[in-house]
Amino acid sequence: MKRELERIEIPGEYDARRRSWDVVRAAFDEREPVTRPRRNVRLLAIAAAVAVLVAAAITPPGRSVVNSVRRAIGVEHAESELVRLPASGRLLVDSANGTWVVHSDGSRRLLGPYHDPSWSPHGLFVAAVRDRRELVALDPKGNVRWVKPQRRLVRSPRWSYEGYRIAYFVDSTLHVINGDGTGDRAIGPADPRIAPVWRPRTHVVAYFSGGRERVVDVDTGKKLPGQPGDVQRAVHVANRGARSVVLVNRRQVFSGAGRLGEPALSPTGAWLAVTWPSADQLVFVRVRGRPKLLAVSNVAHQFGAGANVAGWER
Repeated sequence: MKRELERIEIPGEYDARRRSWDVVRAAFDEREPVTRPRRNVRLLAIAAAVAVLVAAAITPPGRSVVNSVRRAIGVEHAESELVRLPASGRLLVDSANGTWVVHSDGSRRLLGPYHDPSWSPHGLFVAAVRDRRELVALDPKGNVRWVKPQRRLVRSPRWSYEGYRIAYFVDSTLHVINGDGTGDRAIGPADPRIAPVWRPRTHVVAYFSGGRERVVDVDTGKKLPGQPGDVQRAVHVANRGARSVVLVNRRQVFSGAGRLGEPALSPTGAWLAVTWPSADQLVFVRVRGRPKLLAVSNVAHQFGAGANVAGWER
């Protein structure tokens, strides 16, 4: 009964939510920047607490406003800085500053002005885009191995299961190149808004073209019938009104107000990492075993604007 009552929309509740969020946002925008991130968190928490109390006092649906503000801010009791990962492996983080490699102990390295990165198998190399028109392969220390320039926009490089092939887009055409930078060839027209997906343990790639799913063996050029899950990944984000949800094999494991970044599973599949831009947080969700939720705030300060998880070493 308690949950059913909380779902009922109280008259004036929507306006109250907007007013309370405006107070929080104004307080956040007016804060003084300081060098210690932990102090920033305290200031934000104090401003948020004041806004909650004011909103609860001046609006009838006080409890609903409190819950709404809490959800808008993000996960409570988040750490102020990323000091370790909850599982083994390394994260790739893409931001306005470039591509970062984050180690399990929390140490991180900025590889350079690369974007849209992805790991090769076992984290030996990274494929990324430079200057929007170059496909680059580099090692996790930032040493460039090869560069493939194009005249048009490059995006969404994805390695095959053993690292012998990379599928990527050149404008609205799917290309495949060998892992050593040779043998680049066009496969066909494609929708670059949806990244290509390799079928496990094959050189068969799935992609969208003309609103339809296409599947092709890139070694033979043979077109194949699609299979469930070829393009629809097992882990993805779906929009549901004002909230976004993370789905793992069609099971909801996390939701948050506004937009969420693309999620990534840890090498064992036990943990999931996803960025929550409106909360300026990096969230870790344990999806196997006993549920657990961890979060880190000040993501933009640590990595740069628009930070997004691009992969967890597999």
